[in-house]
Amino acid sequence: MAYQVLYRTYRPARFSEVVGQDYIIKTLLNAIKTNRIAHAYVFAGPRGTGKTSVAKLFAKAINCQNFKDEACDECNDCLAYLEGNHPDIIELDAASNNGVDDMREIIEQVAYAPLLGKYKVYIIDEAHMLSTAAFNSLLKTLEEPPAHVIFILATTDPQKILPTVMSRCQRFNFGKISTYEIKKKTSEILKKEGISFEEKAVIEIARMAEGGMRDALSLLEQCLAYDPDQLTLEEVENIFGLTSVKQETELYLNLHQGKISEAISALRNLYVKGADCKRLAADLLEIIKDVLIYADSGKTELLTRLDGFEAQDIIKNIPLNVLYKDIRELEEVLSKDKQNQNFLVYLELCFAKMAGNSESHTETREDKMEPAAEKTTETEPVETKEKEAELEPEPVAEQLPEDYLIESGTDFLLALLLDANRDLKISDQIIYNKLDLYMYEPEKRKFYQLLIGTELFASNKDAIIICGNRNQADNINTRTNNEALYDFLNSEFGIDKMVYAIDNQQRQELIELYKKTPKEERNKPVYVEKYKTKAKLTVEDKLRSLFGDDMKVEE
Repeated sequence: MAYQVLYRTYRPARFSEVVGQDYIIKTLLNAIKTNRIAHAYVFAGPRGTGKTSVAKLFAKAINCQNFKDEACDECNDCLAYLEGNHPDIIELDAASNNGVDDMREIIEQVAYAPLLGKYKVYIIDEAHMLSTAAFNSLLKTLEEPPAHVIFILATTDPQKILPTVMSRCQRFNFGKISTYEIKKKTSEILKKEGISFEEKAVIEIARMAEGGMRDALSLLEQCLAYDPDQLTLEEVENIFGLTSVKQETELYLNLHQGKISEAISALRNLYVKGADCKRLAADLLEIIKDVLIYADSGKTELLTRLDGFEAQDIIKNIPLNVLYKDIRELEEVLSKDKQNQNFLVYLELCFAKMAGNSESHTETREDKMEPAAEKTTETEPVETKEKEAELEPEPVAEQLPEDYLIESGTDFLLALLLDANRDLKISDQIIYNKLDLYMYEPEKRKFYQLLIGTELFASNKDAIIICGNRNQADNINTRTNNEALYDFLNSEFGIDKMVYAIDNQQRQELIELYKKTPKEERNKPVYVEKYKTKAKLTVEDKLRSLFGDDMKVEE
């Protein structure tokens, strides 16, 4: 027997085998069970999502003599369908049979009764390819067909079907199949075939399929032609000229760490090895999308390209406002896809702009941390809005104020550090990175100014330790600022934690002490005294504060 490709071998033979179109299958099954079968349907959706397969299964099911929840596959009609020679299921390719004469031939045949089954079913594939005249010639038959005739029009471009035709049909929209469902089905097929595989390789194929099950199996077929015994991520990347997530994240981080020459060299090496630059740009967009989602929700199940640690690494090194600028740069370069074949040059220019975004941000942060080293000259442009927002917090006097937090001594901070938790730090870092959002909010900008240039050092369930220069640490540790910061984090983000600030010297001391502490002394709970949260006053409380307890309200 001649070899049959995977997407034909594993084409759904039953409704239960159709992937990702549950609501459509349920509707069609209910229509058959309740005998509410329409005379014309339009199955619309992207390629490879099951339109023609479902049309054939529907045609088999309505002609099955023993139908319950599925066709029986045992009656004469089912056997004829399985052998591929059922006389009452007619499939027409509208791409090559799109004229009036082809439609006239169908119109002449519909008057005749079915030869074997209950219904005569016409499946017109790529129906949008029919000419306007062909559609018009079919209108009357679609509106009032004989009771034994059913039309199913399958199309990837429903906008090209005449509205007068569409109004005579029931329309079902086939959606793209999720990456998870494609991965699951592909894994099942590989297990049936007895082929070992890496899960990451299957995920990459599912992602490349872009919602089409048939595309996924075609890609899988190509990989198995290279190595019939196994499927690895490395093979998938080499066959299709893909770049790994590790390469892409390293490339992106290099851009924002001043290593633009290394990033450009890496890009050119990937290009020489056959990497698709357009896909690389799209992958970088997807990486940024993952980072922004993770920064907002902290949920790894929403990520499609990165894992939590990879997203956290980017969050730690690249500010959110720089990510937003990078999105614009990548969108702009992808818009030039059809304008010029030399896409590599445009992508290199895009990388240079992205590196510039990071440099300007770093320069601004340094200026804020060290206001005495102002570099701006009269000839250099100044962005007024940013400069206004990035005012340096007022420095505290050398003599520490009376309300300085005495709890932030070395022993206490060491106890906090010994009780610190990596997972808590990751979740707190996500909130910490959102402070840039308050840069331009007048009432909350003071908290941005208070923390700008600092770094999250450690977290436990009751406290956060941050690190900055000496002035910043002293400023944050004053009770006035610290209590205001506590209330802000509590009301804005629901974080009920005290904030303690240290400078770089204290940080190094704490690290050394931490290393010397035996492991059995770590992870011991430490008591943290918190401020009392300010209760929100009701309208009546506010009136009483103004007029006293003798306040009378006239009826």
